[in-house]
Amino acid sequence: MAPRPPTAAALAAALLAALPAPAAAGSRFVTEPPDAAESRATRYAALPADRCLDVLRRRDIPFRRVEPTRGVDTPIRFTAPVRGVRYRPAAQMLIDDDDHRTIADCRLALALDDLARILRRHGVVEVEYYSMYRRRGAGWIKPGMRHQGARALDLVSVRLSTGVTYSVRGDFHGSIGAVTCGEKASKPRRDTDGARFWRSVVCELEGTRSFNLLLTPNNDWAHRDHFHMEVRSGIEWFLIH
Repeated sequence: MAPRPPTAAALAAALLAALPAPAAAGSRFVTEPPDAAESRATRYAALPADRCLDVLRRRDIPFRRVEPTRGVDTPIRFTAPVRGVRYRPAAQMLIDDDDHRTIADCRLALALDDLARILRRHGVVEVEYYSMYRRRGAGWIKPGMRHQGARALDLVSVRLSTGVTYSVRGDFHGSIGAVTCGEKASKPRRDTDGARFWRSVVCELEGTRSFNLLLTPNNDWAHRDHFHMEVRSGIEWFLIH
């Protein structure tokens, strides 16, 4: 009898097995702190759905539950500014607030609340982003990861209460491979208000450990115009670069 052709599930599993492994401790920018299990990102990622939603409510984060969404464990949308900071899709995306890209998993929403606290101290009233949830690849990627699980946000720019706008593309002034935070941090290519603003925000956010991954233009060319911020399940390492 001829062997049966592989099922779709088997093909998907084989494809995932062939994908490159995530960043490991061999990278000079990856850290595996001994207290990783106590970090905010790890604790957020481990929250059961009901518990996560309870924390959102206790923090007075404005949100509503949305319809079941493929790949997303606990989908929500913000219904108002968070700590006075409005999260909105970038204008060039030409999408409304009900677009699927505005869906966040509850765990990401908790980390974005931490981010809003920092941004508000710097006078930010609005954040523009490319997406949180992405449909492409949902169901192929392991749950609790990346945009397919609504666990990541690509931050593009911010607007301050003074009307000043800082974009990642135009104001970060980084260099691929440069260290972003800490004693060995590199200076920006141009010492501007925007460059200092972005480094203050990124390094303060690093201190909260609210995100497992925080990638800037210093990481690679793909992030030249945005910060990738992610709360990922199943890991106890951090990549802040």
